[in-house]
Amino acid sequence: MLIYFVKVECAALGHLAKEIETFIASEAGNGRLKVERGLLATALEDANAIVGHMINDLMSADASAEGGDLRNIYKVGLNTSRLLMALGDVVCGWLLLRQAEVALQKLDAEPGKDRAFYEGKVAAAQFFAQTNLPRLTAERAIAEGIDLALMDLDEAAF
Repeated sequence: MLIYFVKVECAALGHLAKEIETFIASEAGNGRLKVERGLLATALEDANAIVGHMINDLMSADASAEGGDLRNIYKVGLNTSRLLMALGDVVCGWLLLRQAEVALQKLDAEPGKDRAFYEGKVAAAQFFAQTNLPRLTAERAIAEGIDLALMDLDEAAF
């Protein structure tokens, strides 16, 4: 049952990743969001790596497999919140950049009284991409370095 759930979730994440990759590869915005698209690409790569690492930990928790250690399931649990936050940042970055792309089109078409609104959309997307997405590289490093030291403590330590 768990393997089925993992396959379904991976398929959904794979579909979303393809949508984001398509956006990253597009040239909309006339290159004005090129830096931010690069940041989104790196963030997506980091999030995908965290997912892959967690799947490896999950699969290595099969005690019946050679070299399997049931305790590796704890590594998955220790990284779950980290993964959810990373995926949330990737999706928010993608959606904000899509909005900025539309805003740039509107700005090119002389938006009149809505100019400030569209400029705000672009600025918000750029700010988010530049200040939040780079953190995912650190989150990936933490996820890949997680060990079972915390789980090895006696319950009395808590």
